[in-house]
Amino acid sequence: MNKITEIDEIAQGIADITQELMRDTIDWQLADQKVSGDKYEELCDYTMRKAIEFMDRQVNTVSMEKNLYDNLEIAEE
Repeated sequence: MNKITEIDEIAQGIADITQELMRDTIDWQLADQKVSGDKYEELCDYTMRKAIEFMDRQVNTVSMEKNLYDNLEIAEE
C-alpha cells in the first residue's frame, strides 16, 4: 500500500468519526426546534450539508490537495 492510499484511508476514518460527532452535535443544537419525524431528519440533513459547506469554504481544498500531492515528499513503502 502506498502512502497516499494509507493517508486516504486515515482521512476516511476521520470523516466517518467526524460525521458521527456532527450528527450528535446537530441533534443537540436542534433539540429546541419544533419539528419531528421526516421533517426533523430533513432538517438534520440540511444542517449537516450546510456545516460541511461552511467547512469546505474555510479550507482551500484545491490548494490543500495540490500542496499535499505536489510539495510533500511521501515515499512509497
